[in-house]
Amino acid sequence: MALIEKRKGRRDANSGYSRVFGNQQLGSLISRVHATSISAGNELEKIISSLANITITLDDIIDENFFEGVFLITKNSVKKSKLKLFSNLEPDLLIFKIKNKHQHCYIVELKDGDNFDTKKSSGEKENMKKFENHISKKIQFTTSIHFCCFNQNSRHMIVNGFKGRISEEEALTGQELCDILNIDYNKVVSMREKDQKANFKFFLDSLVEIPQISTYLKTKNLF
Repeated sequence: MALIEKRKGRRDANSGYSRVFGNQQLGSLISRVHATSISAGNELEKIISSLANITITLDDIIDENFFEGVFLITKNSVKKSKLKLFSNLEPDLLIFKIKNKHQHCYIVELKDGDNFDTKKSSGEKENMKKFENHISKKIQFTTSIHFCCFNQNSRHMIVNGFKGRISEEEALTGQELCDILNIDYNKVVSMREKDQKANFKFFLDSLVEIPQISTYLKTKNLF
């Protein structure tokens, strides 16, 4: 996951959260929680990359300098490759599965959440299709696009979260992603859970350190 205490968030009184609560300290704390939640997606990608096989680059694939196996290539690696794109269309993950004469490329957008607005869902699918059309001209692989909501175990629910803008064939659960990569799903989950206790303690300790909150709890005989 990620640690709340490592995130800065907004510390000023003009933040939206400060205005919601009328309390700058509480607003700052919630802002730090929000920043941690946003960073969780990046942390997930790092964990997956640390467990997957990343020994081949996209340039190796384009130059047909590869061997059998399943290989992960991240967005940053795609940006550094000779694959030239006209805009920021790079997906989060490319997975190349090479076995015998079968060569397939999974183009994956990785999500920590599972509920998105209609406009964003349509735009992301359109970008994924543009990327697929572009890369398919550069590599001798079959291709498919996928949207992985890592914490969701139902393709049907993923489709619902994307407001029906993707098909069930384009949806991918976290378990399915790990199966494709030949990595342990439970290990990924366990690595993500390691910061939860620290976050729980830090959040509650920070709450009761806010004078207005500690005073309120005392009036309720809760502190």
